Amino acid sequence: MEIMAPAKLNLYLRVFGRREDGYHDIGTLFERVSIFDRILLEISGLATKIEAFGADIPTDPDSLLMRIVIAFKLASENRSHFSVKIEKNIPVAAGMGGGSSDAAALLLGMNDITGNPLSVEKLAEIGGKLGADIPFFLKNVSFGLGTKRGDEVQGIETDMKLGHIIVNPPLKVVTKDVYERVSGFNLTKEEAWATILTLFLGKRDLAGLSFYLRNDLQQIVLREFPLVGDVVFFLKEIGAKTALMTGSGPTVFGIFDDGFLEKAEKKAKEHFPEEKGWKVYSAHTV
Repeated sequence: MEIMAPAKLNLYLRVFGRREDGYHDIGTLFERVSIFDRILLEISGLATKIEAFGADIPTDPDSLLMRIVIAFKLASENRSHFSVKIEKNIPVAAGMGGGSSDAAALLLGMNDITGNPLSVEKLAEIGGKLGADIPFFLKNVSFGLGTKRGDEVQGIETDMKLGHIIVNPPLKVVTKDVYERVSGFNLTKEEAWATILTLFLGKRDLAGLSFYLRNDLQQIVLREFPLVGDVVFFLKEIGAKTALMTGSGPTVFGIFDDGFLEKAEKKAKEHFPEEKGWKVYSAHTV
């Protein structure tokens, strides 16, 4: 079985405060985009084996992917073993949800290949316990509003499609470290954000959406990595409606009119050379 696991962008990310469990309450707008990891899944007669190609990601017994396998087998009471091969195309530790997307795709794939023993609700319960972004990837939606840890997800009905240039700098940002610095912020609860974003998407109001987008983690990351700010500035300079960091970074996306995408991609690839560790993508909503 072949499964395509898409990347995500956080078009909007507000942090509302620390929870008792140590995580933070957030409000976020997820978007699936057309950068994919490719997963080959088979039932195996031997022990479960997970292999990754294209990037070095954890596949040991304590890894997220192996914990997903174990949790599925326990919940479904299925004794099958699996062969899992992952072709990594989504950059790792980039704020694009590659690990969560792979986990969600693997969970859906194991359920499908074993005859769908678990309900959608049970899969979401398993996924939510192991990763806050996983429930979004379990939903078949292009855009989703995430609340609580980001694991309570409501899909948005819209036919709006966005075009992006996405730039992944050669930096390592640790999500936990970024969130630990949030406490110094003056956090305010804003109730209208979800309604406003839903309205913009429903009306396909690109100007309104672009103006309203924000990421509360961006200024934290900029303090240590001002290079991220340089990427934001560059994308705006070459025509982005807006440019913003996704998740806890360091990846930055710009929103572009389709007619400018090809030219913008060329300029970005010239400015951020692959041989120096940069990754530049052109992508759309999927």
